Amino acid sequence: MKQLGLMIDMDLCIGCKTCIVACRNYHGLVDHDRAMPGEIPFYLRVESKREGSYPMISANHWVIPCQHCKKAKCIEACPSGAIIKDEQTGIVRIDQEKCTGEKKCIEACLWDVIQFNEAGGFAHKCNLCYDRVVFGEMPVCAEVCMTNAITFGELQMLKQKAKTEGREIDRKMSPMSVIYLKPTPKNTLASP
Repeated sequence: MKQLGLMIDMDLCIGCKTCIVACRNYHGLVDHDRAMPGEIPFYLRVESKREGSYPMISANHWVIPCQHCKKAKCIEACPSGAIIKDEQTGIVRIDQEKCTGEKKCIEACLWDVIQFNEAGGFAHKCNLCYDRVVFGEMPVCAEVCMTNAITFGELQMLKQKAKTEGREIDRKMSPMSVIYLKPTPKNTLASP
């Protein structure tokens, strides 16, 4: 099986959250009439780490989508068999029709990325835009990233690309199918 995934470059990610907005819009996650801050579902989130003190501050940002785990805990936890790992792409998907709404997958997810639709009674999450990927298109998050911080492709090819470019993979952050490139020390902001 080839494993498709994402590579996140922490040198390029600026934390703008364009990927989140595009993902929400593409997947229809927002009820614009009733949406309340803090209650809008998401398939990925942006996290940040700031270090130092003024005027020498460094800031790094990264995206956390579903990791499409090699041995997904959500699959093991699902009593209805609604969660599967696609044999062709390695993408972990939820069949909403089969989901019995027991939320065991949400409890099992180590990355806190599975959402629950209360009205429909089903779990849902990032499926790496499976409906686009199978037709040769990129996931929406990678397509709209303004700084090209999100790269999509076959996991082994992404690792080779990082190696060719002399970039170091953050092994602690990259145990599954999303690769995080360590930031280079030059990302320090200083006041003029």
